[in-house]
Amino acid sequence: MIWARMTILMKMTRSKLAVIITAAGSSTRLGAGIKKEYLPYKSGTVLSACATVFLTAQCTGMELAAMVVTCPPGGENDARNALFSDKDFCAAIGATPLQIVAGGTTRQASVFEGLRAVKKICPDTNYVLIHDGARPFVSQKLVRIVAEATAEHKAAVPGITPTDTQKEVDADGFIVRHLARNSLCAVQTPQGFDFLPLYQAHSELSQKNSRDFTDDTEIWAEFYGPVKVVPGEPSNIKITYPADLERLC
Repeated sequence: MIWARMTILMKMTRSKLAVIITAAGSSTRLGAGIKKEYLPYKSGTVLSACATVFLTAQCTGMELAAMVVTCPPGGENDARNALFSDKDFCAAIGATPLQIVAGGTTRQASVFEGLRAVKKICPDTNYVLIHDGARPFVSQKLVRIVAEATAEHKAAVPGITPTDTQKEVDADGFIVRHLARNSLCAVQTPQGFDFLPLYQAHSELSQKNSRDFTDDTEIWAEFYGPVKVVPGEPSNIKITYPADLERLC
């Protein structure tokens, strides 16, 4: 009886986590003739393999309350086919609410469309993870680490220390500054945030003719402050160039 009450209490206090997977880009740099997120991989596609990792990751004290996938306008059926052609994805999605939405003209606009969808599906979402649909090599472990760091620090991102010495160059290609490698990192996704503050920041930006931010950590820093960096994974690359396709084999 006591154990049953504890189990009920734990379920009642579990935070709600939403996942947004961005796949609204055109994949022009890849030159493969097909969107990189829809390329074959494992039992389905790059997109379905990516989504399945999030569906099967177990994050301490959290339940997956919603998954949103952004796609090019008019491409909802293609995105749905890329997901549900995968038996592993079909087995993992279960009763998790899933919505596919058309993205905007920029990544920032696409993420905002995803956030708006989350707000409709699950208004009391606590945390959101935002991930590139072209990063299918993300691990369950990294998803857990970022989600749990988000719960602790309000915003978290995985980062990798560059192996090459970094320099800042001017418009003419000359080095103007020598950067300390140990103080730099290349950030990856998933990027995790307290949901409501990030939604409010995006809402405010959508009403302004402001500059376009490169990612959501930059938006968070602009509105709220520092973002916690956790160790990323060298294997968690984003498929961008033709040479990257070799990793899918």
